[in-house]
Amino acid sequence: MKLSTVKCLFAALLIAYTISLKAQVPAGIPLLSGKVDALKYSAEGKPSATVKQVAVKGQPFTKALQINSSGGTGSGGLYGNLNKKLHKGDVLWISFSARSLQSKRETGESFVELRIEQLVNGKYVWPPYLERGISFGNEWTETSIPFKLEKDVAPEDIQVVIRFDHYPQQFEISPVTFINYGQGVSLSDLPRTVVKYEGDQPDAPWRAEAEARIEKYRKGDLTIKVTDATGTPVPGATVTANLQHIAFNWGTATSSERLLDTKSTDSKIYRDTMSRYFNQAVFENEMKWKVWCHQPEAQKGFRTLEALRWLRNHNFSVRGHVMVWPSWQHSPQFLQSLANNPDSLRQTIYNNIKDQTNVMYGQFNEWDIINEPYAHHNVIDILGKHEMVEWFKLARKGEPHARLFLNDYTMFHSEEASNSFFETARYLINEGAPIGGIGEQAHIGGTPPGIPLILKRLDKFATLGLPLIITEFDINSNDDDFKARYLGDFITAVFSHPSTTGLLQWGFWEGQHWFPVAALWNKDWSIRPHGKVFTNLVTKKWNTNYVGTTSTAGECRVRGFCGKYRITVTYQGNTIVKEVQLNNDGTTITIVP
Repeated sequence: MKLSTVKCLFAALLIAYTISLKAQVPAGIPLLSGKVDALKYSAEGKPSATVKQVAVKGQPFTKALQINSSGGTGSGGLYGNLNKKLHKGDVLWISFSARSLQSKRETGESFVELRIEQLVNGKYVWPPYLERGISFGNEWTETSIPFKLEKDVAPEDIQVVIRFDHYPQQFEISPVTFINYGQGVSLSDLPRTVVKYEGDQPDAPWRAEAEARIEKYRKGDLTIKVTDATGTPVPGATVTANLQHIAFNWGTATSSERLLDTKSTDSKIYRDTMSRYFNQAVFENEMKWKVWCHQPEAQKGFRTLEALRWLRNHNFSVRGHVMVWPSWQHSPQFLQSLANNPDSLRQTIYNNIKDQTNVMYGQFNEWDIINEPYAHHNVIDILGKHEMVEWFKLARKGEPHARLFLNDYTMFHSEEASNSFFETARYLINEGAPIGGIGEQAHIGGTPPGIPLILKRLDKFATLGLPLIITEFDINSNDDDFKARYLGDFITAVFSHPSTTGLLQWGFWEGQHWFPVAALWNKDWSIRPHGKVFTNLVTKKWNTNYVGTTSTAGECRVRGFCGKYRITVTYQGNTIVKEVQLNNDGTTITIVP
């Protein structure tokens, strides 16, 4: 069967599936008129698209909008306002059909980004209530998305947006159906379109390649020799080898307040869950200068240091985040008053670096020195980009032990944004900054980067010769199936890459997460589908627990994941327990019971 035939058949099946469910959908309150022109075209700058109404045959609708977009970052989109108040817990459903007439994308498909935007004083603020990237070919394909509101929303604080691709394209789109079903239905009652991304196929080539890399780079050969006091091999001894701490950082953002709370039952469950599934932590906010500077001088860092002791006692490595976030928006309010006094501006930043490294000396294994210079660069524009080198040097002088990082969020974004991140890192290296690693945040929304792209970009950044870490991973989506599939694929790809040393999630519990919908566990501690994927990978698939008996040569050989092991040998009533580090190039230990 030809590929084009398969695509058409799939599209037909998808449409049939969606329509068959529609008959079961209960009545609701329409939030848009249902007319083809309910959404109006708008562009950020000079219009780069034309929109006109066209007649349609053979579909449930008779009119559509035909969009001819020349692309670019400001290509704009379709916008529509609502006229009804919405309430926390309301189940909403949005649906439309689209087909591509032509596209400059390599796939030949057209692409739009659907957003239900959150507005404050008429301006969009992130995150949106819903965000989803949608691709479609030359057959009419329906997209249906149910989701639940997490708070009350006034009509003036929400809008529907369908943004156009930055590639030139021509496509047609049906009238948009947007309905509020209130709180009398569940999300599973409504039709849903499956989110697709490059590399999501079960037989995608990257999967076998990733498994081969994991076997090659994440495992080693552990040889356990058992002898008597004279060195004679002991056959028949019982041997267990249990991985205690994998040589890869599975981390999460946290807070001192949560770690030190001894009264709340949730806090106890939080700490137990954190200890079971994670081995690295980062403080979400308290080391940011904007927060740090408001602590009383005599108590500065006191709670953080206390929480750090708990983390160390539970075998966590810890990251510091972040010394310099070089924009007015993310710096203390007083800093902008120094914009016309570069010398004072420079010295004030130096003083903060000295203050943080003095108070937190020796506490962090890794430390983000600069955060997001791609988008946040007010200070760099004034002092010059070489000032970044000085920030690293001063941080190294004050903290000689921690690995120092450049942290940003554009590694997997557009070529322009990703290249800017790469060139900034290369500039720091070439200028002699003591940079020790590169952190990519990897906040994932409704337009997920394909897995082959993830691996390609990791390969590129690896040429800089520095460790790579995913520092703030989460998936801001209400689609549980998509989150489960993408989380598994993303962290498998990252774990398989030889230059990565860790992956931190920006929280794990709904009760303490900046995107509650992204959390792995619900507020009542029931685990979500993508949480199950994560825990199964890190505690089962990527874990080693061996039980065996020594051979006639007195040996057991284990192919296991690299990390710290507890070895137990039992022979003729005697038991010996040893700890050993398994490295990628193999480790041998001799035990005398």
